[in-house]
Amino acid sequence: MSSSLWPDTRSVGGIMSPDPEENPYWWDANQIFLPYCSSDSWSGAYYSTKKGEFSFLGSLIVLEVVKDLLTQGLFSSDMLLLAGSSAGGTGVLLNLDRVSDFLKSIKSKIEVRGLVDSGWFLDNEPYEAQECMDPHTCAPVEAIKRGSKMWDGQVPKRCQMQYTQIDNWRCYFGYRIYATLQSPVFVFQWLFDEAQMTADNVGAPVSKSQWDYIHKMGIDIRTSLDNVSAVFAPACISHTVLSNKDWRHVKINKVSLPQALRCWELQAHEHNHHHHHPHHHLYDPVKESIDSTSPSSMVGDMPTASLRISRKKLENNSTESREDTDSIESVVDKEEKRKQRRKERKRKRQNRNKKRKKNSRKESRSHDKRSLFPEDLRVRHRWTLHEDLCYHWLVDECTWPQCNRACPRLHDPFTGEELDFIELLKSFGLDMSSVANALGIDLVTLNDMDHDTLLQLLTQQTNK
Repeated sequence: MSSSLWPDTRSVGGIMSPDPEENPYWWDANQIFLPYCSSDSWSGAYYSTKKGEFSFLGSLIVLEVVKDLLTQGLFSSDMLLLAGSSAGGTGVLLNLDRVSDFLKSIKSKIEVRGLVDSGWFLDNEPYEAQECMDPHTCAPVEAIKRGSKMWDGQVPKRCQMQYTQIDNWRCYFGYRIYATLQSPVFVFQWLFDEAQMTADNVGAPVSKSQWDYIHKMGIDIRTSLDNVSAVFAPACISHTVLSNKDWRHVKINKVSLPQALRCWELQAHEHNHHHHHPHHHLYDPVKESIDSTSPSSMVGDMPTASLRISRKKLENNSTESREDTDSIESVVDKEEKRKQRRKERKRKRQNRNKKRKKNSRKESRSHDKRSLFPEDLRVRHRWTLHEDLCYHWLVDECTWPQCNRACPRLHDPFTGEELDFIELLKSFGLDMSSVANALGIDLVTLNDMDHDTLLQLLTQQTNK
């Protein structure tokens, strides 16, 4: 779409750039740029009936654009990648299955996938409560509650079924809707998202209490991504990435964002592998029945499903009745035995498969790589379906903002000048003498050290 009012797609950077150096995998793809004009996270279906009122028609706009493209080759295409940034990313989550279901209803065999850029928000408690006078001062929950009602917000039926009608607003939050999605989704999310900070009224961080809140927010976002099958989450303070000209420089463990996306795109049988998805090949109804009744083990009210965490909570919760605890632990122990039996069967299958392998060298390389990873769900998923061993689950392990050396540089929001890294560390509340001792240098040397050298020293373990 191009006119004097809308940007030419040729001027958009990142994943929409026609330059092969900037956009190595999708520079020649058929691309449609849809400007955000509905102000409703692409979810609205409200026609104004009174003079002076606004219409909010985001969900209808998306579907009409898809219909218009059917006669221009979309019907017989191989893949449609529905991508969006910020509110557009939330729009991807809300419209992905609707678009896929529509195309299936007209007998199109195109595969529909979603790419969510910085649209994975949390419905958490704000740092500082303010009166909800406009969208910028409302807490995330209150803003979405009011907005979805005003917009006549449309959320997928599969998510609607999880909540009462009054609670359908919860489907606007990624970690809540993800478990209901049938179409494959790739999530890019900065662990310290600036838009989330704005929504949480934390402001430009200058005090230790602000950094403590931001640090906790990063942990919450990281935890909420545990059961996402395809994700790229750097520990940086920023917002959006897809249209940035330097998007290919964002890396985690030496893997760039375009490389991770390409890996995910090329998986012929990719789908969301959240553990409780009944269509997933690793679905375990016994484990699901345990997790669905166990207490929430995630910060706030975010549900999670980890047997290890559930058992730890049982051990530490002295107020629970012993009878109930024994009963649940008994079920957990049985599940552990089932897991052991499954592992043993899997081991035997692997041994049989090894004998059938003609390429012993390839199998040897694979075994060496396999030993580097823990035995968890996403690893089992990867080793079951992805023989090429490429990476599309990448989340920074370091827990403090800007610890990834590929992070965009931070700038003072008032002056625009780049922030001094030492001052940034001090604002975290760190004892710089202790940092110097840990690095084996004196405080004067630490204070004189440049940004890149210091960051390399602090992150050398994380980025190995």
